[in-house]
Amino acid sequence: MSWAPVHAEGGMRHASGPSAVRAGEFVFLSSVRGVDPETQKPLADPQAQFRQAFANIRVVLRAADLDLSDVIKVTVFVKDLDADRLALNQTWDEAFPAEAPARATVEVSDVGRKGDGSRALFDVVAYSPLT
Repeated sequence: MSWAPVHAEGGMRHASGPSAVRAGEFVFLSSVRGVDPETQKPLADPQAQFRQAFANIRVVLRAADLDLSDVIKVTVFVKDLDADRLALNQTWDEAFPAEAPARATVEVSDVGRKGDGSRALFDVVAYSPLT
């Protein structure tokens, strides 16, 4: 199976590698955090940071001609699940008001750049049937 990089402008930048990779009917996004597209720094408020992460996910999906309805699996790596569970779940419900994809949420010691204030990192897989 061959694959092709997807480059998105206007969201989170990746120093090494593409914004996503399309492999057949699947699109795998590179890790996404809730960073401001202009400053590339995370927002201070956890819920605002999660909302920004979903905005950044949308930017990458658009570059692959997809949207949130094409997402089939999300793994969320969270620094402090106890502190951020409510904000994450509220933001999740906003992003996926009808049918939500499969999700795994895991607490980890660090996400993104060490000490930059990032609360979570999103690993996203989307599906787009070849036509």
